[in-house]
Amino acid sequence: MSLRNKQGSHSVATITMGEVERALGLAVRDLSDQNYAQSLTFCRFWLGIGQTYHQTPPDRIIDAIWNSRLGSSFNPNGGRGELIHPTARLIIRLASDVESDHTIATQTPGLQNRLCTRSLGEFFTRNLETVWSKIHRYGTEPPDVFFADANLIAHWANLGYVEGAAVRDHVLQSLISHPTFYDHQAQALIILFKLAGLTFETYAGSSVVDRCFELLKNQYASGNAARMNQIQVCTLHQVAGGHELKRTFRR
Repeated sequence: MSLRNKQGSHSVATITMGEVERALGLAVRDLSDQNYAQSLTFCRFWLGIGQTYHQTPPDRIIDAIWNSRLGSSFNPNGGRGELIHPTARLIIRLASDVESDHTIATQTPGLQNRLCTRSLGEFFTRNLETVWSKIHRYGTEPPDVFFADANLIAHWANLGYVEGAAVRDHVLQSLISHPTFYDHQAQALIILFKLAGLTFETYAGSSVVDRCFELLKNQYASGNAARMNQIQVCTLHQVAGGHELKRTFRR
């Protein structure tokens, strides 16, 4: 696009990298099953613009997805307090499609792994910040992105981006190792087991999972029916006298 100045000559009105990033973020924020194909095409187009005119660094693409990962309809701390992110799976699908697209793959090396690593780091940090605030009675609740990251981590665990050792030794232990078990940690466990119960029990083992469910039941034993209903998740069960694994619901 060009603009005519007062002398009649033309000057180029450039599109900044920040504007490209905002365009990408808009597509991520408003993802839905109905507009997914259109959103992916939109991302391809603007990534192409960014690469042609700005040599878009991969970090800017990651930032666009990262900064918009809450979406436009996820509000776990408000409204009815739903914990399951309605478009987390679409965000991960979009990241996968962008990363594997031959026309823009050079701009997105290791996109999924890098996003997953960032989510894990942020998840651990937000958990500790919230624990610290409760110990010192600041009363601060975790930001919505803490629960968004829990949703994304669960999906990435199912896809193999979170290593088994990280599931066993880091993700679950970070939530259950404190002297006091807090509500935001219980909510994170509900998300993880609702979305990736089979994966987490496979990696973590039954003793760790039993401890998680013991804490959950104690946390909501006082009659929070809404939360108790959310604890039903699918995990593995060893059949007595055999090696067959079947699905069962634990509560």
